[in-house]
Amino acid sequence: MNPATHRPRHRILHAFAAVALAWASPAHCAPARPAWSWADVWSDPGMDLLLLWLTAVFWVVTHVWTLLVVWAEARATRARAPGAEAEEESA
Repeated sequence: MNPATHRPRHRILHAFAAVALAWASPAHCAPARPAWSWADVWSDPGMDLLLLWLTAVFWVVTHVWTLLVVWAEARATRARAPGAEAEEESA
C-alpha cells in the first residue's frame, strides 16, 4: 500500500480499542494456563495404549521370572536316579 494514499482515520474505533485494551488486562482476556498438568498427561489419547503395554510387559516378565525360579528350584532338588533321594542344598 502506498503511504501517500489518503486513508480516512477511524478515530472512534481507535479510541474504543484503546479503552477496551486498557480495561481488559491480558490476565482478564485469557487466563494463564500452566505449561502442563498431570490431568493433561493422563488424559492423553495414547496413554491408554502405553499403560496397556506396560501392564503386558510387567505380566510377561513376572511370569517368566516365576517359571524360571520354579524350574531352577526343581532342577536343584530333583533326584538323580529312580529311587535315589533328592539332593540337599549346600548353602
